[in-house]
Amino acid sequence: MLFRLLGSVRIENTETSTGVKSAPVRGVLAALLLDEGRSVPVERLMKSLWDESPDSARKNLRLHVARLRSQLTAFSLQERLITLRGGGGGYRLLIEPDEVDAIRFKRLAAQGFAELRARRTGAAEATLKESLGLWQGPAGQDCAASEQMTARFAALDELHLTVRERLVQARLSLGRNLDLVPEILDILAAAPFRETSWAHLMRAHYLGGNAAGAISAWTSATATLNDHLGLDPSAELRELHLSILRRDDDAIRGPSSHHQSRHPDPARPSPPWPRRLLPIDGKPAANSADPAMGHHPA
Repeated sequence: MLFRLLGSVRIENTETSTGVKSAPVRGVLAALLLDEGRSVPVERLMKSLWDESPDSARKNLRLHVARLRSQLTAFSLQERLITLRGGGGGYRLLIEPDEVDAIRFKRLAAQGFAELRARRTGAAEATLKESLGLWQGPAGQDCAASEQMTARFAALDELHLTVRERLVQARLSLGRNLDLVPEILDILAAAPFRETSWAHLMRAHYLGGNAAGAISAWTSATATLNDHLGLDPSAELRELHLSILRRDDDAIRGPSSHHQSRHPDPARPSPPWPRRLLPIDGKPAANSADPAMGHHPA
């Protein structure tokens, strides 16, 4: 059994894959899955669906839960949706962690990051690739969702970008270079203010024998950061640029295999751009904002 949140909200088993009908019902299921099997009070469920709950919110929520239970019946899962009595009421969806793609995605991401920190680069590449294999699109597509739950979806989307960056990092450490350029450019197309990816692009070009491409990437990075955010590149990115000018191969390779231990915990991914600049060492630049973010998302 697999509950999918990464992309469209679906329920799958070995024989059937069924999309959950109705945006509010998808929203209820998503809210229950994001709480990973814990009890969810009625008030919190309503805040997940509506920024301002209508007068009929409780009645509507009961209706959406009843419809979700009906759809779970097709998989003989209706008994897993528990109604809690007392204390204002609530609901709980009984799940195993490996039954939810988002939980598996986060677990594999954390494992891959730990393997990178331990310099087990080959294992990290395999783990991060497996994590990305669960991704079928932005989290919680077509769900009824408040700003609060949308932020939780956005954290998963942010974690997805970070996993892609770490996979590039692992592959750079394994000696792959120019063949990584299209993937790095794709990440930057989605999030052009991530200095981690600009650094990866510079390294991929330089270590692949294209020093001119590395300098061009630096020029593009500085223009993007300055024109759109009014920021100068971080000290780390400037130092990488100087290392490229000096043709200091050891300095250029070094950070790609040593800086990962300073990245933030994947369970608390940084917010989506442009609210925070992500420099090459995972720390906020001195002139960037650093809002606290919990699980949004990711």
